Amino acid sequence: MLKGNGFVFATCTALMMAVTIGCTPHPVGQDAETVAPSGANHGESKQIAADTQHTQQSKEELVLSFYKDSSLSDEAKVRHITDHLAGIQWGKMNENNEHQSLEIIEYLYRQRAFIPSKSFPNVIRASEGLDGALSESYAALMGDLFTRDRTAMTRALANMDKTNRTQGIGSIGYALSYRELKEVKKEIQQWQAGQKLTTAEKDVIRALFVKLDNPY
Repeated sequence: MLKGNGFVFATCTALMMAVTIGCTPHPVGQDAETVAPSGANHGESKQIAADTQHTQQSKEELVLSFYKDSSLSDEAKVRHITDHLAGIQWGKMNENNEHQSLEIIEYLYRQRAFIPSKSFPNVIRASEGLDGALSESYAALMGDLFTRDRTAMTRALANMDKTNRTQGIGSIGYALSYRELKEVKKEIQQWQAGQKLTTAEKDVIRALFVKLDNPY
């Protein structure tokens, strides 16, 4: 009788274990690895693809694409263009897009109010391959930006390498030479009197005064 009860107990235990094992769910991690939520990273992947495409474009191609993008407001367009101006080669842009360099510089001049002071260093570094009409338009832009914010432009020029600093000062001096020189110098001197300029910044102003006396 006892042996019979033991057999029944063992059989029931085995059945319960089989049922328990059969009903145990798979680990959460296993399903998570094999089945990814549909479209979970779609937005992130799209942004990565866009960033990769921009990375593969040259500065000239990027600036040109922003300039031609009709979906952008003038303010946004100017911001994107000036973000990528440093080191641009205007002559290279014209190899495949004749007169596009001049169009873009003239566009920036017309929309110069949208160029933030923090972008002045990029504008200064955009002097590669300037000649003729390009140089004239670039000088006009530099002269206006200097007049608008002398402090920011002087600081930016002071932190430039010698080549870009010389080019920038030359462009500003050339642009301002079309005005009454005595008045221009007076305005700069009055501004300078109220500033605490570094040695490098003072050197920029001295070089600018020299250029004003001999702008060509």
